Amino acid sequence: MSKKGQAAMEFLMTYGWAIVVVLAAIGALAYFGVLSPQKLLPDRTIFAAPVPSLDVAVISKSGNNVSIAFRNNKGISITIPQIGGTATATPATGITFCAAPTLTGTLGGVAMTPATQISNGGTFILTWNCTAPSGANIGDKFSSGFAFNYVNVDTTQTLTQTGSVDGKYGT
Repeated sequence: MSKKGQAAMEFLMTYGWAIVVVLAAIGALAYFGVLSPQKLLPDRTIFAAPVPSLDVAVISKSGNNVSIAFRNNKGISITIPQIGGTATATPATGITFCAAPTLTGTLGGVAMTPATQISNGGTFILTWNCTAPSGANIGDKFSSGFAFNYVNVDTTQTLTQTGSVDGKYGT
């Protein structure tokens, strides 16, 4: 083998071993869960205008509920007719946390009823009460879509607000 060929082969072998070491390191990180996308994704709660969420949802495994704070930015008063009744949740694939939830709400720390009016700019908390799956542990990832109906007090028109929650089970 010529001197040029030997130099080229040594050059490629050096880079080859470096690539093998980098791939082994990435494989080890993935194996031990350091690169798990579920751990890297942030907690988020997304409900758009006119009734947006104010903060990330509180997901309680022991209390079997998901609580979300909202603000009425509709420009007029609204009511939530589903309070005390069945609400809507669409769990992500393989998650059965909120199969048939009931909806409760508080306005200024006081329990809401279906007739409670929420004035424009008013903040309120809605809680979807449901059952966590038996295999769920505190810290496990949670992902679900949620919806609730609200009524425009001026026109009596019923509208639907939808959103999604990604987070982890808390205590």
